[in-house]
Amino acid sequence: MDTLFSPQFFALPAELRRAIYTYFIPDQIHLSIREKKFRVSTCVQHDKDGGPDCTDRRSNKIDLITNPMSDPICGRRLRSSWGPHWRCEESAMQMREDHEIGYNITMMALFLVCKRMFSDIMEMMADIAVVYINDLDTLRSLVLISSELESRRSSTSILLVSILPNLKELSINLRLPLDTYKALDNTSNSAGSESLLSSVWMGLPLAIEHLSKLRRLRIWLDHEEPCSWSIVNERAVLSPLASLSNIPNLEVSIDLAKLHPKWESPHRHFTEDTPLLPLAIHRRYRQRYYGIETGDGSIRVEHSPDFPVLYELTSLGMTMEKVEEVERRSWKEGEDPIQFWRDFLLTPW
Repeated sequence: MDTLFSPQFFALPAELRRAIYTYFIPDQIHLSIREKKFRVSTCVQHDKDGGPDCTDRRSNKIDLITNPMSDPICGRRLRSSWGPHWRCEESAMQMREDHEIGYNITMMALFLVCKRMFSDIMEMMADIAVVYINDLDTLRSLVLISSELESRRSSTSILLVSILPNLKELSINLRLPLDTYKALDNTSNSAGSESLLSSVWMGLPLAIEHLSKLRRLRIWLDHEEPCSWSIVNERAVLSPLASLSNIPNLEVSIDLAKLHPKWESPHRHFTEDTPLLPLAIHRRYRQRYYGIETGDGSIRVEHSPDFPVLYELTSLGMTMEKVEEVERRSWKEGEDPIQFWRDFLLTPW
């Protein structure tokens, strides 16, 4: 270590030093709190981990619809509060204590070489790393970043308060209980995690404004239940974030599930025909399988697709866009699209 990071090391061009640092610094990291301490773990998400069919969460090939108890590992993954980053949560939780200690020792050794080394690494992490936050406790710490900057109580806190104010890209991914979202409809009666979301959510725009170097903010939201995302009052949830659009040089995108035609309402949702939030909203296909805990503590897998329910018609040659169009038309005309297509397929021609 002394030989590698001698004064001659800092005589190297900054580009070469950064190339060496890449062996130690991941470009995507998760921040979380465990045992009242901040933890840093590497993002190991695969491209299809957030796919609606949840195939990457399977541990065997047994049919889940006919055998819902056949894959408890998949059931647990379907329940992950980290949503599409379930693999990252699994990796972080399975990390052995001795590995974690070793990782911290390695990082601390780098930080303690000298102030120049510390500054170099902090600058690079803030410049290249996408930081993911997946829970309300960690998000609350972000909202309270001003007090963190003043305290600098531990090496972990020093690490965080050195990165966050210079951060370029932040991704907030929240898969929360449905009641937590419902509480934003009636904040006066909220308690527990519901009250926490209300306080954090209201303070988030100001906290983001304090991150003066931030250039990209992505917010991914969902709830844990098999029922439609459209049960959530999007306007109540997202309206407090509207002021984010006033922050200069900040690109904000919000990732939500597609609205179900049966439940969507212009008073509760951001639809094409109603005033939109002054932020970019992207719609995705929601996961179609859910892990449900039974009375004896085991987990069964439940198939419960949101919109479009008739997605399997793509196997007959229809595009997903056409399936959505057909399903929307059926609901608009007061027909149950599932029953309509069941009758259609059974009709002799």
